[in-house]
Amino acid sequence: MTHEVIDAYKVSGDRFVSIARASSDADMAKVPAENEWNGAFIVHHMADFEIHFAHRILRLLTEENPEIAGYSEDPYPGNLNYAARDWKTSVQLIEATRKTITDVLSRVDEASLSRPGVHSERGAIKLQDIVKSAANHINAHADQLEAALNS
Repeated sequence: MTHEVIDAYKVSGDRFVSIARASSDADMAKVPAENEWNGAFIVHHMADFEIHFAHRILRLLTEENPEIAGYSEDPYPGNLNYAARDWKTSVQLIEATRKTITDVLSRVDEASLSRPGVHSERGAIKLQDIVKSAANHINAHADQLEAALNS
């Protein structure tokens, strides 16, 4: 189980980074469909939320039953000025964060994946739940990024 969860986390991050790195500035700036984000916004969103997932994972590994906050993505694009940010810097952040957290996770034992916490929206969780959620989150946005780039 340990390797499956960690492998899924690693592979999902690698997939997203690969899609982003194969893109150009023009691809990332394509005008999106109504109520959708362009490629750059998707990349910035993932960079910001990778920080949140890394923080959650580290807290679950180092604290006893920590409270894990949920986040709304709504204020991020405007408040963090997605339109002016460099998408390549955000890709670097995603790649470095995933590499660091994968290294940390590769050194935990099976029991550590069951370390508990309390999510503000979902209630009782375990470390493995957050790792799976991080993998699922980036995979969903990889699909969104592919669609935005191919529109």
